Amino acid sequence: MRFLVIFLPLFLFSLNLSEILTHPKSYVRDFYLTEFMKRTNSSILAFKAYEALYKKRTFKHVKILARFDIFKGIYKCVNVKKSYLKEVDISCILNNGLSLKTIASLSRSDLEYLYNNLPNGKVRDAVRVFLYKKYKSIFSYKELAYYVVLSFPNKRIDQYIPKRAFKMLRDKIFYKFVKTIVLNDLPKMQASLLKINYKKYDDKTKWWLFLNAMKNKHYKLAKKIILSIKKRNSKIDFWRWKVARDVNAFWRLVDRERVDFYTLYAHEVLNKDFIIKRNIIKKNIKTPKYNQTNPWDVLKFFAELKSRKDLFKFARELDSYKSIALKTLVLDKAYKYKYNFFIAPPMYKSKNKYFQAFVYAIARQESRFIPASVSRSYALGTMQIMPFLVKDLGGNVFRQFNYKENIRLGVKHLRWLFKRLKDPLMVAYAYNGGIGFVKRKVLPYFKYKGKYEPFLSMELVKYSESREYGKKVLANYVIYSHLFGKEDVSLHKLFLNKMYR
Repeated sequence: MRFLVIFLPLFLFSLNLSEILTHPKSYVRDFYLTEFMKRTNSSILAFKAYEALYKKRTFKHVKILARFDIFKGIYKCVNVKKSYLKEVDISCILNNGLSLKTIASLSRSDLEYLYNNLPNGKVRDAVRVFLYKKYKSIFSYKELAYYVVLSFPNKRIDQYIPKRAFKMLRDKIFYKFVKTIVLNDLPKMQASLLKINYKKYDDKTKWWLFLNAMKNKHYKLAKKIILSIKKRNSKIDFWRWKVARDVNAFWRLVDRERVDFYTLYAHEVLNKDFIIKRNIIKKNIKTPKYNQTNPWDVLKFFAELKSRKDLFKFARELDSYKSIALKTLVLDKAYKYKYNFFIAPPMYKSKNKYFQAFVYAIARQESRFIPASVSRSYALGTMQIMPFLVKDLGGNVFRQFNYKENIRLGVKHLRWLFKRLKDPLMVAYAYNGGIGFVKRKVLPYFKYKGKYEPFLSMELVKYSESREYGKKVLANYVIYSHLFGKEDVSLHKLFLNKMYR
């Protein structure tokens, strides 16, 4: 294997608070502030860093502050446990310091304590539900219904939903309620959804009502619902084709020029190729406008990308292998997402081209190959590795903004996942949501055999981000396999092989 070595300026490793605060508020700055909070021995400076955060994550950041005795009481308030339930102010419970999952597991004496001390409202009413096992009262009013079902979709609360409740719940977020019921093991609530008049709801709600009908094998109802959805995108067209045999929907998939999971599957049926753009560097200028290995430069790039009108000129200013990932994003926008850009920076090589293709599939989905990427959750680098995992893999969080170190750790983690899960789709889910999530929430419910499988199982993966992530990585994997000379890889073959193992 060969790596492209990119050296980072030393200031990126600095954890000088004054230096960090000179930079604009952003997730990048929050990452450095968070790392500073973890390492400083000063409670005053740690709090100053906390106050300067762009987006505070109360539980995460207060937990870090709780290293200091002065903040331990605050942490107990935002993370109320059974062991110190009666030690904290009752306002901590009202401000989501105590989860409904924990409330549902409390002893009768603890539930009585809460019920007698909480003011009137949905939290007190939820406590009453579990104290007296009055599960039918969940649907006494909208706020309580949403609070309980969205926070605790457990079999204990499963019941047939009264018709009057649906009228009460018909609002902009009703789809979240339906979605929660569909994605969890709540058969009585799912049976109730089969009886409502789907025509009265918006497309987002209809989509989840469609999946509910499919999950419960009410295919005639599912067909009616999918045909009633007005929105036209590749996912809807795919299911109109599969369930309603809508030929026009199939041809819309084939006519779409943008690669995604659904369009790729349809293109494979006709053996039709997409327009793929891979080689985009023309002159390879020495000094591009932005350095893609510098997170502060990447921030400035995205700010300019939002406002810049002469995008082709902007792309020429980035015409360098040193900024190829940034140029790709500019061209994508300049061409109004007509073409499919699948660049392959020389970041990783392997004799196993299938594995190499998968590494590139993950990297493209995670960061679009921008080495200095920092996510909202502080995932780092090309492979978007979380700081805790960087440390578990033996890496340094401050050395993740170059291909060499970040790819080394990402490859190490992927090899570990493949050894345990084998299946590329399951590995993709695990890379995004963790192997524990896959073992608990995906594998027990996932099917490859069946009339609409594995597509239906893919739509029913519990976490929204992981659900879409798996589809995108598989599509990337097929494209990169072809680019690296392995044209025997396709969605059809991947699924067919699993069905007959």
